Amino acid sequence: MLYNRNINIYRTMKKLNYLIIAFALLIVSGNVSAQQSSMYIKKTVTGDFNQVVEKVVSDFKAVRFGVITNIDMDKTLEEKLDVDLKPYKILGICNPGFAYKAMQAEPNIGVFLPCKVIIKQLEGNQVEVVSSNPSELMKILKNKELDNLAKEVTSDIKSVIENL
Repeated sequence: MLYNRNINIYRTMKKLNYLIIAFALLIVSGNVSAQQSSMYIKKTVTGDFNQVVEKVVSDFKAVRFGVITNIDMDKTLEEKLDVDLKPYKILGICNPGFAYKAMQAEPNIGVFLPCKVIIKQLEGNQVEVVSSNPSELMKILKNKELDNLAKEVTSDIKSVIENL
C-alpha cells in the first residue's frame, strides 16, 4: 500500500515538473520580442514554418554550422503533458572548428555547446528565429581567448539570422 502511494506521489511530482517546464516555455515564447536584450539575436520573418526551418538549416550550413540536435518542443510537450503549442523547434548548431578551438581555451565549454537556435511559430505566418548571443554568454567566463572566438561565432550567427 505504501509502495502504491509513493508511486502516485512520484507520478504527481513528475507531472508537476513537466508543467513547470511548459509554463517556463510559454513565458519565454509569449513575449520575447518585448525584451530588447543583448543576450539574443533574433528576427521575425514571414513564411511557412517548415520552409523557414529549412532555410535556417541551409543558411547555417553555408557558414559551416551543422545541426547536431533537433528538438520539436511542441511535440515533446504534447506527448508528455497533453498540451497544444504552436510549432517550436530547438536546433543545436555547431561549427566543429570553433568548437575545437573553444575546447582548447576552456575544457568545460561543453556545457555551452552546441549553440542553440530556436524557431517558433507566432501568429499567422510569422516565424521568429532566435539565438543566444555567444559574445554575451562568454563574458561570464572571463577568458580573453574565448571572448575573441565568441565574437567570430556571434558574427556568423548574426549574419545568418539578419539575412533571413
